[in-house]
Amino acid sequence: MERPDRDIVAAFEDVPSTIVSDVTGNVGLTIDSGIRPAYDGIDVAGTAITVKAAPGDNLIIHKAITMAEPGDVLVIDADGFTETGHIGELMCTSCQANDLAGLVIDGAYRDSREIAEMEFPVYGRAVHPRGPLKQDPGSINVPVSCGGVTVEPGDVVVGDDDGLAVVPADSAETVLERSREKLASEDDVREDVLEGEYLFERNGYDSLFEDLEVVGPEDSIQ
Repeated sequence: MERPDRDIVAAFEDVPSTIVSDVTGNVGLTIDSGIRPAYDGIDVAGTAITVKAAPGDNLIIHKAITMAEPGDVLVIDADGFTETGHIGELMCTSCQANDLAGLVIDGAYRDSREIAEMEFPVYGRAVHPRGPLKQDPGSINVPVSCGGVTVEPGDVVVGDDDGLAVVPADSAETVLERSREKLASEDDVREDVLEGEYLFERNGYDSLFEDLEVVGPEDSIQ
């Protein structure tokens, strides 16, 4: 698969998922809130190697680990199946030993305590102790659906405690530029807020408020 420039991908390590979401329009590229980090203080930025796995089976995930390169993030579509732990501590150890950046699964994982202790970035929909089968085929580096977002091979995955955002590979440089501009703009706003200015007034929300029909207690029906 074709990956964006490594320096561009690495630069996303300094960009919060919230900023990526803001500059990409807030819709369509933010993975749903049901897919949560395995531990607090998590950070991930890397290129997606996508996996379509049969629910309850992880044979294709094992194969994908051998194909991934340093800096890749495994993005696994397991149809949201949460009654089997598709990946666990030993698989994550293999990922970490081979310098993968992280793993995201629309499904369940297990060995949550061990994964948290090793601090390998993992996001999943649930935790379940049951082990997976190894008998069904799957696909690697095809478009997958993960948390309501279509992820293509080579897309940039950015995550932290707030969640995950996806940057299309061909837009990575543009999104990075806009993210840096947004961060600089927020620094300016923060200075004004620290001096006592209200966001309500600074951002012109007062004019929006005036355009609305606001009903006070005296206007309510008794």
